[in-house]
Amino acid sequence: MENKPVIKIKNLNKVYANGFQALQNIDLSIHKGEIFGLLGPNGAGKTTLINIIAGLTRKTSGEVSVLGRDVEKDYRFTRSKIGLVQQELNNDPFFKVREIVRLQAGYFGVPNPDDQVEDILKKVSLWEKRNQGGRTLSGGMKRRVMIAKALVHNPKIIFLDEPTAGVDVELRANLWNLVKSLRDQGKTIILTTHYLEEAEELADRVAIINHGQIVLVESKKDLIKHGSKLHDIYLEVVQEKVVVEG
Repeated sequence: MENKPVIKIKNLNKVYANGFQALQNIDLSIHKGEIFGLLGPNGAGKTTLINIIAGLTRKTSGEVSVLGRDVEKDYRFTRSKIGLVQQELNNDPFFKVREIVRLQAGYFGVPNPDDQVEDILKKVSLWEKRNQGGRTLSGGMKRRVMIAKALVHNPKIIFLDEPTAGVDVELRANLWNLVKSLRDQGKTIILTTHYLEEAEELADRVAIINHGQIVLVESKKDLIKHGSKLHDIYLEVVQEKVVVEG
């Protein structure tokens, strides 16, 4: 991994109109080719942070850059480098799978979109479903379509916001393998999850966010070296019940 961060955040704050401070003094650097796990309870600020980096939400103050470019001043450039898989399933139910992904390719001006769509659908094991209508897909298949949409423009940075929520164990394992293969291709992946097992399996580094503040950033290697268990640290930090697969 290179030392130069692909995402740089300095003193980031987000305060909504009702006075709620969703993010407070966030400082964070994420490097090329790493899987970065972002953990925290519901309402901790994970999705707000992702949306600011992706240019979907405006910050109140601070600095956020992607590949050295400001996410608000250079929105078109930074957004083109990001693939975003959001929590909510928002595929158009009246289009076929191939059409859904091709429309996304058109949004980003992908050259030779049909070839790219075929390649991506094969990578996420959806090629056989390419002519199936969106409304007929299972929840797990709909999740794969969203991942295909996020990858179709070949982004350098991929945000996976709770990508395996509500999917079965087999599909979760398949998605884990896909995430690892993307990292092997040099992609940078930011993964939010409630499943501590998922973070321990995939992440090179882990950050815990609570009440809008980053309270811990640690590499998985250092956690192991010091004999620390992510489960115990997480419980200590957020002092809440969490989902742990056993």
